[in-house]
Amino acid sequence: MAVLFVSYSGVLGGAERLLLDAACGLEETPTVACPEGALASRAREAGVHVLTLRERPLELRSSPRQTVAAALHLAALGAELRSVVASLRPEVLLAWGMRAALASTALGRRRPPIMFQHNDLLPGPAIGRALRAAARRADLVVALSECAAQELGTDVKVIHPGVDLERFRPAPLPAGPPQVLVLGAIVGWKRPDMALDVVALAARQRPDLRVRLAGAPIGADGERLLAMLRRRADQPDLAGRVEFSGQSDSASALEHAHVLLHCADNEPFGLVLAEALASARPVVAPAACGPLEIVDESCGRLYPPRDSEAAAGALVEAVDRAGELGAAGRARAERVFPLDGFRRRYREAIAGLRTPRKASAGADIAFVTVTHDSEADLAGLLSSVACHLPGARVIVVDSGSSDGSAELARSRGATVIEFEENVGFGRASNAGVAVATEPVTVLVNPDVELLDGSLAPLALELVEHDRVLAPIVLLPDGSRQDAAQHEPGTAAALAIALVPPALMPGPLRRAACPWTADRPRRVAWAVGCCLVARTATMRRLGPFDERIFMYAEDLELGLRAADAGVETWFRPDARVLHHRATSSGRVFGGEPFDLLARQRHAVVRDRRGSARALLDDLLQALTFADRIALKRLARRDAQRERAQLRAVRSAARRLTGGRWQSTRARPFATRSAAWSGWRARCRFGCRAFVPTATA
Repeated sequence: MAVLFVSYSGVLGGAERLLLDAACGLEETPTVACPEGALASRAREAGVHVLTLRERPLELRSSPRQTVAAALHLAALGAELRSVVASLRPEVLLAWGMRAALASTALGRRRPPIMFQHNDLLPGPAIGRALRAAARRADLVVALSECAAQELGTDVKVIHPGVDLERFRPAPLPAGPPQVLVLGAIVGWKRPDMALDVVALAARQRPDLRVRLAGAPIGADGERLLAMLRRRADQPDLAGRVEFSGQSDSASALEHAHVLLHCADNEPFGLVLAEALASARPVVAPAACGPLEIVDESCGRLYPPRDSEAAAGALVEAVDRAGELGAAGRARAERVFPLDGFRRRYREAIAGLRTPRKASAGADIAFVTVTHDSEADLAGLLSSVACHLPGARVIVVDSGSSDGSAELARSRGATVIEFEENVGFGRASNAGVAVATEPVTVLVNPDVELLDGSLAPLALELVEHDRVLAPIVLLPDGSRQDAAQHEPGTAAALAIALVPPALMPGPLRRAACPWTADRPRRVAWAVGCCLVARTATMRRLGPFDERIFMYAEDLELGLRAADAGVETWFRPDARVLHHRATSSGRVFGGEPFDLLARQRHAVVRDRRGSARALLDDLLQALTFADRIALKRLARRDAQRERAQLRAVRSAARRLTGGRWQSTRARPFATRSAAWSGWRARCRFGCRAFVPTATA
């Protein structure tokens, strides 16, 4: 893949909005790894791939205990980052901010080129030394201002942020009393307390002055600060003048203001200042650090840092001349801070770190996906294919949807096959493969997204090898789904049953858990959310047995393919993102463990015999019992594992009738009595593959 952005913060402050500006300006869709929150939500809205990291405290260290905790949080982020980088293999890793840069030092030698985006001023000597060391290890350091760059003492490229001049556009000054805007997160270093004092002083000359604080508190310290600000606003010199609006849209907030007041003593840049200029609103800010690079006398007023009296005088003058200063500010923003210029410089910086490569169009690939009320998920798949493999064909088989899945697919140029009822995953997939004319077919779930063009090289491998290939399947938190598996009922399953993969030594984990491998390896079967094979091979294999309506189709396919001499290989050099937003889970109101257990038992029994099916049941039961015990020791909820254990035991009893005699693999067609119940209807009107007990 091309670029991976990593952010410790999931909020949507100035640094995070700058990240989105950079990410959305790249030619290929990048991936952003960050905690769940406003940044992740906005990135998804912009069409950027998102992996969710664990959320960690944002407060600055204020005690020895917090200092130790901060070090542990960085170490944990470094471990997460190693796992994500090993799976994604990005061409460039963009460490966004100090904490992401410090965490990136844990990547070791086998790492991609690192670009460190420096957005802050150094908080202290110890952190400064660590950050300078991290900057020296980075392949490129970019700072958003000369002020921030000077502290690092290394070769730093300065790229000033840009402003969307269409979104932040001039508007007439609002009618009524002059409105002062304080825009930004409620944190101590931004000095909102000083802003209230400045307004109180300025109100002596302009009694009609009003102020609005637009921003949300960050963490417990921010909540305490907000409470203090509310008490200050109730004092006589400010009573009736102060409004707290919480998190606000910056463009709208500026439109309803006359002047932007900024009081941070050490602001590394101040994106909101540039946005205010673009909105034709004058800025009043300290004459230090970033504001010195944004504001001049033509478009605002600067005052000595921490000088409330001087700031109040500057505020009154800016209010009196708001129209004149605002017009000059717009002209300066157009000249110095256009967003297009920022994005162009950023693309050039990243391009200098990338290895030139030939883009993969995917013209020899057909994607086949089955939808059943999957409109919300399908959009992401279609967009990602169009972005990363624009030459590929998408075949959407709609299985009785009641939403707009088929209409969406047609509007995006996909080939659409429609069934009036839900005919099941296997039959619908086979219908899609039947119309594919491309040499290679990718069977893919509609809730999967391509993160890059890494599936295209797999198509080239299939020219020489007739195989079923399975990429890394990443979950939204960046972890790997257990999408590549051993044969059921083998020694590897016993190892997993006794020891959770996370607790295994590295060599044992890679041997027992194929999906964790970093090199290609043969496996018994792969989860069907993303499978790649020759189209001719897919047709020869079925690919799926159409009598299986739901669940375990992929297991049956893998075992049957192996019996037919077609190997399944796990390929960690390719990757997709799986959101696991299945419609069946919504219909069942959760995970249908009973149905899953019955399906698995039936498939293993038919393909490998009753003895192997029983052994597989026992190993699964041992796995769930072991996890229940471990969660009890950790005082964690084990309700899910208990439900899985009950389902396995119930399936074994129901499908064997208590008799464990062997019924070695026989064709489905010769066992009509055994499969007489597989069309039992599920609660949501679909038919499930639920075999009755065999004699």
